[in-house]
Amino acid sequence: MGSFLSVVVYREVNEVKNANFLPGWVWGRSICDHCRRKLLWYDNIPLFSYLLLKGKCRWCHQPISFQYPLIELLTGLEFVWLYWILSRFAFFGQIEGFYSLALAGYWFFIFSVSVVLALVDWKTQILPDTVLLPAIVLAILRLFITHQWQFLFSAFIAGLFFLSLFLVTRGKGIGFGDVKLGFFMGLVLGWWQRVIVAIFLAFLTGAIVGVIVVILKKKTLKSAIAFGPFLLWGMWLAKLWGDQIWNWYWRLIH
Repeated sequence: MGSFLSVVVYREVNEVKNANFLPGWVWGRSICDHCRRKLLWYDNIPLFSYLLLKGKCRWCHQPISFQYPLIELLTGLEFVWLYWILSRFAFFGQIEGFYSLALAGYWFFIFSVSVVLALVDWKTQILPDTVLLPAIVLAILRLFITHQWQFLFSAFIAGLFFLSLFLVTRGKGIGFGDVKLGFFMGLVLGWWQRVIVAIFLAFLTGAIVGVIVVILKKKTLKSAIAFGPFLLWGMWLAKLWGDQIWNWYWRLIH
């Protein structure tokens, strides 16, 4: 999965298209970024091929981006971590059979989408519809199984909040992709309290990172910084610990 996510990120960033109008990451063999030669199957084994080739292309000997093994490693670790989280909450003891497997697969998919959206947005400041819209559709379809239709309310509230920011700033402070991402966040988080926590964490971490990159002179005060990665970071934190953060805050102010 980590290897496939690297392909999706690369082809979305470089706007690779197919003649059949499908997303560029649907068809086609992997190629070298430099010489454009197609990779052999044994040169495309996650992590191991990078180590065996010593980080260089077999044909042109140009360095292979360290991004590829890094995404592969982190994705593998995160899949194990997600499985551990599900097991810790006695998930597999409460739900058995195919539905249990399908729901675990759903969360692996949501995580994979989050990785791709965060990396592509950071590199291009674009949240691709070819990745985001299928995730929204799948999250809505899941509601037909769970019947938690209140999740739609949270999705619309989050979407309207970012839509208002988009309209007020005339698209300069926030992009329309963030509006759709906000809707997706609502579908994933479900409860409006978690949505508030996610948005707060996103703005907080975004501001901190923004100050750091300005201090390091990587950006200026007028430079645009992708907001999607921070929204997705906030979404996952709120999904895991949003209820605890919300309850802690209310105890603190009371």
